[in-house]
Amino acid sequence: PNKKKFIARSKAYHGSTLISASLTGLPALHQKFDLPAPFVLHTDCPHYWRFHLPGETEEEFATRLAKNLEDLILKEGPETIAAFIAEPVMGAGGVIPPPKTYFDKVQAVVKKYDILFIVDEVITAFGRLGTMFGSDMYNIKPDLVTLAKALSSAYVPIGATLVSPEIAAVVDSQSNKLGSFAHGFTYSGHPVACAVAIEALKIYRGKEYS
Repeated sequence: PNKKKFIARSKAYHGSTLISASLTGLPALHQKFDLPAPFVLHTDCPHYWRFHLPGETEEEFATRLAKNLEDLILKEGPETIAAFIAEPVMGAGGVIPPPKTYFDKVQAVVKKYDILFIVDEVITAFGRLGTMFGSDMYNIKPDLVTLAKALSSAYVPIGATLVSPEIAAVVDSQSNKLGSFAHGFTYSGHPVACAVAIEALKIYRGKEYS
């Protein structure tokens, strides 16, 4: 019950509504709005070219960033951190691919402290990186995945969240005690958007990816 904090990254983009703007690591979305929310923390941007130290290799840079993430978790208390969120390749923050071994090291840290890994695939999913998902490119094993944009080939607005079987089981098992997971909105599951997404997925599945 105490795991309510989220860790995102500087320069990341996860949206512009209240909480997604808090997760976003761009100052322009925080100024004048009293953001980020107090339960949202930010760690280093993995832009090797811009932020590496003199003489520091990509491997060393990735190790330092993973260590900084772990230090932040320990400072706040692992028992208070719910999830870490990241884009496989940072989009609006500068189209920044991760340094070598970065996600391997970061995944080890969040797993060590039983922290969920949310992967924002809104930009990188459905072949944008040459694989069906950006997670496939970097061998990321997410607990939750956010999707949109190419889910309908951008013809109609639609978004989706994929959850692991473990998370789905928890939600299902608690529904009898807590009631329905009522976090939908007026146009959730709109049949036109879903029909377009189904057709787009059929096309994607017929493609060959590396």
